[in-house]
Amino acid sequence: MFEALYVAVGVLFGALGVWIAIVGSLKNALAQEREKSAALLSQNAVLQERIEGINEKNREKFELLEQSREQMRLEFQELAQKILENNSQKFSLQNQENISKMIEPMREQFREFKKQIDDVYIKEAKDRSMLQAEIRSIKEINHQMSKDAKNLTKALKGESKKQGVWGEMVLESVLENSGLRLGKEYEREVSLEHESDGSRYRPDVLVHLPDNRDIIIDAKTSLTAYERYASAESEEQKEQFAIEHLSSIKKHIKELSSKDYTNLKGVKTLDFIFMFIPIESALLMAMEYDGSLFDHAFKRNVILVGPTTLMVSLRAVENSWKYERQQRNAQEIAKRAGLLFDKFAGFIESVEKLGNQITTVQKTYDETFAKLHSGSGSITSQFQKLQKLGAANSKNLPEYMLED
Repeated sequence: MFEALYVAVGVLFGALGVWIAIVGSLKNALAQEREKSAALLSQNAVLQERIEGINEKNREKFELLEQSREQMRLEFQELAQKILENNSQKFSLQNQENISKMIEPMREQFREFKKQIDDVYIKEAKDRSMLQAEIRSIKEINHQMSKDAKNLTKALKGESKKQGVWGEMVLESVLENSGLRLGKEYEREVSLEHESDGSRYRPDVLVHLPDNRDIIIDAKTSLTAYERYASAESEEQKEQFAIEHLSSIKKHIKELSSKDYTNLKGVKTLDFIFMFIPIESALLMAMEYDGSLFDHAFKRNVILVGPTTLMVSLRAVENSWKYERQQRNAQEIAKRAGLLFDKFAGFIESVEKLGNQITTVQKTYDETFAKLHSGSGSITSQFQKLQKLGAANSKNLPEYMLED
């Protein structure tokens, strides 16, 4: 019984010893594990600290990169806009080289404009002096025409056709010496249609006036009675032929008045017509015998004219055309002067605008370059900071762009 007890106690102590040994071993293992854990914790703390440091640096880099990217985006956008404006201004600056070329044609236009004005005044002075000379020449022309008329009167005895041809020749001579131009200021034998009945009329001469009106000249007066008057030897015969001549003139006045030239299509005639008598003395003789002859004709819208009075009238028409042309020239000069002034004023405005733009471009360039290069927040300084933080780059900025 005691053996069993001893055995049990021995087993118990043996088990206790084993248990103590195992516990000691476990304690040692636990201590080692604790040491390892402490070492790992220490290493982990170091690593965590390093990671935090790296993360902090990365955050700084990222924030700096984001700031730089945003700043670069804004400033590059602004820079692109400035560059675009700068390019536009450079184009304007290039145009500045053409200013001298632009000024020279304008100077030439001013010289031409001044020359036109001088020419107008010179021409007016010449026209005035020429008019005085022409008035003097009218008497000479009339004297020669009267002389020719007397010589031809003897050759026209009773031949109405020859009288008409000769009268038209005298009329043509007056027209040529008046200064008017055929096909311009007057026309010969124009066929015209009457508005009321469509009948055709063919006046000897149609003289145009500056105000779009016209004068008709008729040269078909018969001179048969006047030729007989000039050839008569007795006073009784002269009296008889003078009455016949006066009657012939009144008859022709009636014929012209009945034709009503004022209602012809295509022309705007005055209310009267010139009845041309190619021999001045024939007209004067008829008016001496009947002092009311001129009024008689005028009441019927007919004006009696001889070579002298017709010449004076046509000279007045020619001078009216000269004045009209001068007025048109003056208006054209005034128009050109206005256009030239407007163009010059616009040119001055463009030059002033160009100067302002040049100043703006220079100021913008200076500001843009300052943002790019000057100060701690400039694009250049941001690039340098990125480079110091380890940014990979294959190219370097120019030396003059680097901050000290």
